[in-house]
Amino acid sequence: MIKCLWAKRGAVALLCGLSVSLSGCILVPFIQAFKETGATEGDRMALLSEEVKKFNAAVVWGNRTEAMTFVAGESQLKLSSQFKDHSDDERIVETKVDSVEWGEAARSATVLVKVRYFRVPVYVVNVRKEEQQWQFTMSDGWKIKDRVVNEG
Repeated sequence: MIKCLWAKRGAVALLCGLSVSLSGCILVPFIQAFKETGATEGDRMALLSEEVKKFNAAVVWGNRTEAMTFVAGESQLKLSSQFKDHSDDERIVETKVDSVEWGEAARSATVLVKVRYFRVPVYVVNVRKEEQQWQFTMSDGWKIKDRVVNEG
């Protein structure tokens, strides 16, 4: 009788221990998904760097279609014509984020980017600065609203 009681208690303790240890593993995807919504200021700050990297990579590779997926709806026409104007004779070698200035509650940001590029057929690498205006919404996440190219 005593052996059976201890065996039941041991089984219950083992089950409780397993459920507690596994519950953390089960919650990880939910916690990650919550962070990706950008609910907190820190989450929004972390999400912006990835979006800026992806956007600039698409621009470097000349993939206008992919780059346009990062553009806010009201800015599509303006930025599309910018990409078209620069893509014919310009090749970007490298982009590097110089600084980020955060707006109120990290719902907007100004990203200063250094761009190394050359123009065909000259092949001399030049450097310019770009000022990218990004905006965060809960429905769309981070989207670029404006891009000002400062030559030289």
